[in-house]
Amino acid sequence: MTNDPQVAAYLRQMQESHERIEAQLGALARRYKKLQTEHESSLLEQQQLKEAVAKAAKRIRYIEDIPGKRVPYFMQFNIQIPGPTSPSITLAGSQLTDAKQVAMDGPFVCTQYLGAFLLRTFSTGPTEERPADPEAGAEVVTPLSGRFRPIASSADPFSGAYIGARVGPLTVAGAQAVQTFRPGIADFLFEIQDNSSDRNRQNAIPIPSRYIFSEFDRPLYLPVADFFERGSTITLRATLTRDLGFAEVNYAQLPNGFAEGSQQPPPNPAAQGDIGRVAVSLGGTLYFTMLGYKILQAQSPAV
Repeated sequence: MTNDPQVAAYLRQMQESHERIEAQLGALARRYKKLQTEHESSLLEQQQLKEAVAKAAKRIRYIEDIPGKRVPYFMQFNIQIPGPTSPSITLAGSQLTDAKQVAMDGPFVCTQYLGAFLLRTFSTGPTEERPADPEAGAEVVTPLSGRFRPIASSADPFSGAYIGARVGPLTVAGAQAVQTFRPGIADFLFEIQDNSSDRNRQNAIPIPSRYIFSEFDRPLYLPVADFFERGSTITLRATLTRDLGFAEVNYAQLPNGFAEGSQQPPPNPAAQGDIGRVAVSLGGTLYFTMLGYKILQAQSPAV
């Protein structure tokens, strides 16, 4: 070994350079192993996530599998049916529509249909005896106002229906005078559509209101639960099959108040300050309810 100081210094310099290179290569190797481990962990997590998603897709096959808190929910629709201003005006065949949107807090599941009709009365216009009465079509408060009536005329028994040969008047005028149906009942055909999926809940033939047995407090139970995703828009279309008709009620003053009246027969309405009778047209609010439950999916301890 040489004792030349320059050679010794050069060798020491080379040794230090070699040690630095080894240290750098070691750090690079450790960083590579760390990155490799992180990459393998990421692949493992991705694989686990794919397996979890696949398992969830296989598991959520039924509405009962959807996570969330169940709460009862009434999806309410209401359609205003005006009263005709004269007997010559008919609403039969008119299609009335209402649409409601499912809130974003979770999907809605419908299990049954309900229906009800809230009766309202409207003025048929001033008469010679009462020129100060409201104009035709104005709503007036009568003893019939605010009462619930059936949504199918089969709820009420026939009034004077034909029951056999040679029973009742045998003239055309007598036959026409028989009132087969009672007034103030909303007979209609209805259709339901989920606008978000463009899917109807019936074929081309609308559903008769008779299927909803609301007069006996029995709903129309669905064969399976109907599912509507959050944000969906549900549309109800009701087509009236006949007019609600007219009714004659006791009155004292229009439109501020009415009296049931107990005098038989009713007094002459032309008499000053007396109680008489007046014909009113019938309309009201048709309520249609999709009864079921909401699946609340907001993040809270209750879910």
